[in-house]
Amino acid sequence: MEKRVLIYTNHFYPEYFKINDVVDWLSTENITTSVVTSNPNYPKGKIFKGFSIFGSKKIHKTANVYRLPVIPRGGGNKLILSLNYLSYFFSLFLFTFWLIITHGKYHTLLIHHTSPPLLFLPALIYKKIKGADVILWDLDMWPQTLSSVGILESKGLINFLEDLFKWFYKQFDHILLGSESYKEIAQKRINLNKTLYFPNWADLVFESQNPIEKNYNPTKKAIISYAGNIGQAQGLESLVEAVKLSKSRNYQIRLIGDGRARESLKNLVLSEGLNNQIKFYDSVNSKSLLDLFEESDFLYLSLNDSPLFSKTVPAKFQTYLASGVPIIGLISGETNHLIKDNNLGFSCNAGEANALSKVFDSLSNIQNSQYQKMKFNCNELYQSRFSSSLRKKELFDLL
Repeated sequence: MEKRVLIYTNHFYPEYFKINDVVDWLSTENITTSVVTSNPNYPKGKIFKGFSIFGSKKIHKTANVYRLPVIPRGGGNKLILSLNYLSYFFSLFLFTFWLIITHGKYHTLLIHHTSPPLLFLPALIYKKIKGADVILWDLDMWPQTLSSVGILESKGLINFLEDLFKWFYKQFDHILLGSESYKEIAQKRINLNKTLYFPNWADLVFESQNPIEKNYNPTKKAIISYAGNIGQAQGLESLVEAVKLSKSRNYQIRLIGDGRARESLKNLVLSEGLNNQIKFYDSVNSKSLLDLFEESDFLYLSLNDSPLFSKTVPAKFQTYLASGVPIIGLISGETNHLIKDNNLGFSCNAGEANALSKVFDSLSNIQNSQYQKMKFNCNELYQSRFSSSLRKKELFDLL
């Protein structure tokens, strides 16, 4: 019997999310796949060149890609962002009924959940009418995400949403969780037998390469690179504070990427007189990013201090590991423990700028033998726990 898979996701190629790899896996296995998504506008909030706000149907590899009309997310205005979410929801709601009426049954519906849970209801309608198995790939724990970034503070509303999510979770056949710590939240909602630890894997450009080979010279200026979204959740203001507090100037920070907090962060760096110490780079493709990582001695990651973020493993963590470059983290919880317990580099708790400044000051004391051990540990952990081949097998076992 022909296997048919339907995917609901806010984001898809040319936006880079791991769901792109999943669609490629399905295509190579000749599984009939349809992707229902919006027109690409992340992270800048503008529709990518070559796309429009209107709907379309195209082919990606062997998958049908249905792009629904949406209002672009804009530059950070909460009202516009809300309209973006709502426009996708209403488009998806109507499109789901069109699929039910005009298309044959999809055996599995995979929800790639990166934003508000507006994808849930149309998916459950499809499940109810067509009888498909529904898999939730939950990358953001709601409503905890809302309270973590200060959007939602009402305990009454948080409790209501938690009850709603408990009901939603019970409707799904399987739930994929991006970190071990998410199980603490999930077990309050459902039996953990329905869940699967399903962490991210590296960008495949990095996974297909051998780990970067380099020696560490403590007398030379160390290059510390951050790559990814520059938003409020990343807490990069603490990085600026740490550089300000640091006594050493024998290192340079490179911030590679874009996001809603980039301009305000650039202004902060300029106002502190650190523009020679902290450099900004535009977003680049994976090959160019690999080149920048080859120039780097350490890779940096951080998240704000919050109970939810302490349970989160940022997606860039796996790409950092696969590159074989040691990590400096300003992050609490699970990721902090992964870095420390496996000797992958250095890590301080989220927001502890003073502790991070001391790490920067200590870089001139690191010996190459110590550096090589951290490099080896990064690759070893990636291969044993995070490689894409592990995730592909687990996903296909569910399908």
